[in-house]
Amino acid sequence: MKDMEAMEKEQMIHNGISTFPLLPLRGLLVYPHMVLHFDVGRDKSILALEYAMDHDELLFLVTQKDAQVEDPGMEDLYRAGTVVKVKQVLKLPDKSIRVLVEGLVRGRIDSYTEEEDGLILADVDIKNDEEPERTPVLEASLRVMMDSFESYSKASRKISPETVI
Repeated sequence: MKDMEAMEKEQMIHNGISTFPLLPLRGLLVYPHMVLHFDVGRDKSILALEYAMDHDELLFLVTQKDAQVEDPGMEDLYRAGTVVKVKQVLKLPDKSIRVLVEGLVRGRIDSYTEEEDGLILADVDIKNDEEPERTPVLEASLRVMMDSFESYSKASRKISPETVI
């Protein structure tokens, strides 16, 4: 039954506003189709993760404006983020949790409610990405951007040639 609920929820995220547990990230961005692991240690974040695991394994991740803030409020968070599917959870010896997630779709916080225990549930307006019209100006901008990225990657030597391709 949990698999059926997750499938229904994944279908729902393509239409309008859905509610997800909110998990703030420090210094990380997650995009749709991206697979990433990170550690969760703050109580509110653990609550959001546990809620997701008990329900549909979906979270809404947003980035903090200032990574130094230990207990961010809504004013400390960007409104745009990504709905993710939790793929794997691993409890670490230091009581933090390592999570593997896969980005599904972009979204923007429409409203939120904070539960008594500190869990934040966000009503998220799903942003289905549409392919922009391929105008000559867009094509030229993409070429300039790709040339600039290639030059940067050669100069920095931290980006593999496969990434550039």
